[in-house]
Amino acid sequence: MARASTPAKRVLAVIRLSNETDESTSPDRQRALIANWAEANGHVLAGEAEDLDISGGMRPFERPSLGEWLKTPDRFDVLACWKLDRLSRRSSHFAELLAWCQQRGKTIVSVTEGFDISTSMGKMFAQIIAAFAEGELDVITERVRASHEKLRRDGRYAGAPLPFGYVADNLPTGGKTLVQEPEYAEILRKIIKDVTAGVSTHEIARRFNEQGLMTWGDKRSVLRGVPVEKRQRWTADVIQQVVKNPAVAGYKTMRLKTEDGRYRKAHAIVTDEDGNPVMQTAEPIVTPTEWQGALKAFASRASTGDRMARTESMLQGILKCDSCGHNVYQQRSKHTVGGEEKIYAYYACQSRRKSRDCENPVRVAVERAEADAETTFLTLLGDAEITRTEHDPGEDYSAQLAEAQSILDTLEDDFLAGKYRGDEAVRRYHRMHAKQSEKVDRLAALPTRPATTRQVGTGKTYAERWERLTRLERRDFLAAQGITFRAYAPGTLRQRSLLGAAEANKEPVVLAEVPESLFVASPRGDGSSRFTLPSGTQLDS
Repeated sequence: MARASTPAKRVLAVIRLSNETDESTSPDRQRALIANWAEANGHVLAGEAEDLDISGGMRPFERPSLGEWLKTPDRFDVLACWKLDRLSRRSSHFAELLAWCQQRGKTIVSVTEGFDISTSMGKMFAQIIAAFAEGELDVITERVRASHEKLRRDGRYAGAPLPFGYVADNLPTGGKTLVQEPEYAEILRKIIKDVTAGVSTHEIARRFNEQGLMTWGDKRSVLRGVPVEKRQRWTADVIQQVVKNPAVAGYKTMRLKTEDGRYRKAHAIVTDEDGNPVMQTAEPIVTPTEWQGALKAFASRASTGDRMARTESMLQGILKCDSCGHNVYQQRSKHTVGGEEKIYAYYACQSRRKSRDCENPVRVAVERAEADAETTFLTLLGDAEITRTEHDPGEDYSAQLAEAQSILDTLEDDFLAGKYRGDEAVRRYHRMHAKQSEKVDRLAALPTRPATTRQVGTGKTYAERWERLTRLERRDFLAAQGITFRAYAPGTLRQRSLLGAAEANKEPVVLAEVPESLFVASPRGDGSSRFTLPSGTQLDS
């Protein structure tokens, strides 16, 4: 009867687990204990804030589920948890949540530790328990950190999310290492090759989405036996993260943190006591040299600001304004003609919009430009055999030298920053510095042989290949062959007429720039004055 005079309170069940393996603290057990306590005290459940795989060191207001509930405090009266450490393992975070609750008339209850903060004694016990929980978290964190540090130093897999293209396998000596997952290893090689060749990450992502290719994150779920209900899409950012992660080249890595303790997307290469990078697999999918080549391609593209466009334009990225030399981009405009709205598409120089100098910015209709480009291309090379470029990488140790020099620079920076304190640490620093300096000198002294290429026939003609390609595939095909185009504004180019007089062009003109290797392949490049020209010569469309 006494209970009837006390109004029922709305209870929010707070459930958290760092790792869903401990049966004694499973979400179901936490849920059941809180529900039993609420029923025994005549309260009702307002809902659940369930955060799985979430550390107790995370601020409660930033947790995915609990954080959302705390934004709408009018939906509950009591925060009920199995134990106080389910709310937080940081005394400062608990104090913050405690003050928040007191300001809003909320109560915190631990159903197994027997207190609630509505009493002064309960508040004191809660703060004492929070302090113990923080000490326990520090011990756990240090133990896990030391364990992972040893695994990293030994080059063994520490159980972190699998890097792109790799799966875990048992080592004969115990523990695990990483081995290649055949399908995605090949995908990774293709990504690195395309990025190095200048293909945009937007284009790579578009292709994968069109092919229905599963992202690596979804693939990891499948490998764990977890069904994927809603598949993720590839994006340019995802491709960039894959390429920039040193793990793709077989390096052991560790996540970097910001000053406030948050994890960044970037990864650092783990080094041993001598300052050398630690490998986490005996068979990396791509070599360090190939990985460095992709990073250089990213850096080069960023420095020039030259990015492939996202629109479906056959000449995007390979058609330039002759006056300023920059890429032209497709524009669309709407006009009403005779009461009917029409859309007009143009390739146009963006110099004015981007505040660049261009004396004669070009503007040419998409249909005209692409038709002229196609005619020029097929006239020159339609009957010619497609060639494949074979590369001889030569001998080049620049990537290894750059890596060794970077490690040496990091050692010196750490020493100057005071990270090596004490006699033993200083001796260790000098030993690592001496070995790394020796490695830099040895790599710098190695002989180099320049890379070479040669063209090998494929048995297929350009015209045959062209007919089977979509507009975007044609753009990639032209780019892969090294064919580019230039667009001239009216009055900027003099062309020889049938009577032999040089006349200025009255309409925009598109000219082709063909590499020397393709001039040799051209069936009309056999001595006629038109086709026996130096590499890069521009031809009237």
